[in-house]
Amino acid sequence: MKLKAFAKINLSLRVLSLRDDGFHNLESLMQSVSLCDYVTVEFAASGIEVTCDDPRVPVGPKNIAYKAAEKLLGMSDEVSGVRVHIEKRIPMAAGLAGGSADAAAVLFGLNSLIPRTSQLTPKKLLDLGGQIGSDVSFCLTGGICLVEGRGEKVTQQEPWPKTYFILVKPDFEVSTKWAYEEFDKMFLPKADAPLAHNEGKNYLELPVIGKFPEIGRIKEKLLALGCSEAQMSGSGPTVFGVVNKRADAEVILEKIKKEYTRSYLVETIEKGIEALTPNPSSRGRGA
Repeated sequence: MKLKAFAKINLSLRVLSLRDDGFHNLESLMQSVSLCDYVTVEFAASGIEVTCDDPRVPVGPKNIAYKAAEKLLGMSDEVSGVRVHIEKRIPMAAGLAGGSADAAAVLFGLNSLIPRTSQLTPKKLLDLGGQIGSDVSFCLTGGICLVEGRGEKVTQQEPWPKTYFILVKPDFEVSTKWAYEEFDKMFLPKADAPLAHNEGKNYLELPVIGKFPEIGRIKEKLLALGCSEAQMSGSGPTVFGVVNKRADAEVILEKIKKEYTRSYLVETIEKGIEALTPNPSSRGRGA
């Protein structure tokens, strides 16, 4: 079964209190966009095999898609082995939830392949996603959602009118773990400082741009080229610019790609996963 696993952007990201488990409570408005990985899942005789067309992607137990397959194998008597192949199109360590999208595709795909009588309910699938990674539950849901807690609380919102975004990925990566650690160094000693002092829609911009000022320069360039807004997504380093008309977005993309080759024109998508190949046991089931 072959699926599209769509990237996400954070239209807003508020970092709230530090939890007992070491993670943060978050409040984020997330939107699925048309940039996607292609994930193929199928049953195997035994074990888990993950392959990828990008050699930089780990394919063993550290891969979040591998973990998703492992989790579902542990919950189902119907499956004894899984093969997963990932065609990577979403940049890595870019704040676009590429890994989480792949994991969501594995969960959705395998659950669809299992006989209908044994399939997990949508709620159980979302709960399982929340155990695997902070963005997996959102990627299973897709569209535009308010995401809270560690990422496990996902509330779908009314879709926006069709909107276009220019994504710009500079030639460096940002570790999500590092970004949150830097945020904590700046704000945790100041009690409620994250809410009182952190301006902007993405609370992680301040610590990340402090080390990577190029992100701030990309924002300025997108605004100068005609985007109505520009913001870092997630923990970065990808920056997105908002454009209402596709024709305008195409002009901006052509100009920005002269300096940043990994730039993309994407649009809002109202799902997180899309099955490309039909499957008898999931006929009539949407992503």
